Amino acid sequence: MGELRPLADDLSDECRQFAVMLRELFAGLGISVRRYAARRYRDPGTLSRYLSGTRVPPWEFVLDLLTDLAAARSVPTTPDAVELLRERHRAAIHTSGSVGHAVEVLQNQLADADRAARSATLTEDALGRALLERQHRIADLEVRLGQLEAAWAAERARVETLEQELACPDHDREQLLHEQDRLRQEVRRLTDELEEVRRRGMLAEDRCQLLERQLAAVEAQGVASGETHEADEAEAAGLPTRTNAPPYATAHASAAAHATAPAATAATATSTTATTTATTGTATATASRVGAATAGRPAQHPAAAYPPPAAAAWGAGPRPKILIVDDQRDNLLAMEAVLATLGQELVAATSGREALKALLDHDDFAVILLDVQMPEMDGYETAAQIKRRPRNRDIPLLFLTAMGADPEHSSRGYAAGAVDYIAKPVDPWALRAKVSTFTEIFLERRHYSRHATTPYTGFPNFRFSDFRAIP
Repeated sequence: MGELRPLADDLSDECRQFAVMLRELFAGLGISVRRYAARRYRDPGTLSRYLSGTRVPPWEFVLDLLTDLAAARSVPTTPDAVELLRERHRAAIHTSGSVGHAVEVLQNQLADADRAARSATLTEDALGRALLERQHRIADLEVRLGQLEAAWAAERARVETLEQELACPDHDREQLLHEQDRLRQEVRRLTDELEEVRRRGMLAEDRCQLLERQLAAVEAQGVASGETHEADEAEAAGLPTRTNAPPYATAHASAAAHATAPAATAATATSTTATTTATTGTATATASRVGAATAGRPAQHPAAAYPPPAAAAWGAGPRPKILIVDDQRDNLLAMEAVLATLGQELVAATSGREALKALLDHDDFAVILLDVQMPEMDGYETAAQIKRRPRNRDIPLLFLTAMGADPEHSSRGYAAGAVDYIAKPVDPWALRAKVSTFTEIFLERRHYSRHATTPYTGFPNFRFSDFRAIP
């Protein structure tokens, strides 16, 4: 572990360029891998994988390396060098296809949702204080108005000749009445705004729960697929290996053990066949539209590492269906290869009209993956047609588009009723986590609707039809 490992053979061009730059920076320190790992309190095996290109390090590690190199050479790092490293680091992350990228994507979305929830809470407090202040002012004005009206009536009853002198109080009374009406209108406006902020805060909290479930799903997949590889490297480095699996990995293993053997065999065979077909027949489409991570996935990640938890956790019943809509056949094959490991029934459609027909012919769709750019009827128009039908109104829609995550496009997607807007190339780990989470929510609702006397309350404030309120 004291010397640098050679670069991995199956690296992409971006990952290789970034790894070469890291190795050049590390060589300038003139120390061994183990010594630098001890200096920065890092695992030597992880540091070696960073420098060999098999894993993309976090940006904090790169900044630490630049700081140590500048201290060793007594020369400050130039901003141009930092910016170049930043661009290479981003390119390496987008082409690495590791579970770390999926975790980073979901963590960023979770941070955005948490910020929205905290902002809604602060706005709610501010509006509440403003509303309380206006109400106190209204009460004070009503007291003053009552006193003025009593004095005005007494003066008019006493003598008629004082009407001209009482003209000034009449003017004051009109001003107070006008101020009272204005404040009442402002109170109604603030009340409506406060209710809207509270609703947005509740939806943001529900989105946090949903993203946390997605993050747990993708981390469970990463643990299941990377456990053997990390144990082998730890054994080769002379480090102790982990013997106990994390709690969520144990839960998945227990759920898979309760599933019937024929069903498990059929699911494994189906996943293996779909993965092999997508790898050999649609490598180009997978690399360009779904991401180079799917085509270049190492062979040591078996399909059995992603057991479908819904079949064991929620009992017997028809498998939920996933509708995939895209006008490109290669994209459909690539998406089927990515989602085949979930063990659900996949229904493909090449146009918006075929998607609407499939919704009439099939039931129990858990989620719909919808492309935006399609001829005749694009994704937005198709989503509008789906939302007009009462039986399909609550099916979650995920837009997949090559137009990018521009705020204008994403806002239009959420306005059309989508629960998420994903830009291509799609990270397969994040996509599987999102689809798996919505499938579990679908199975939970179906289970409680059949066996429980009270409605399902897993997300008490969450409705898929209102999810578009959070961009």
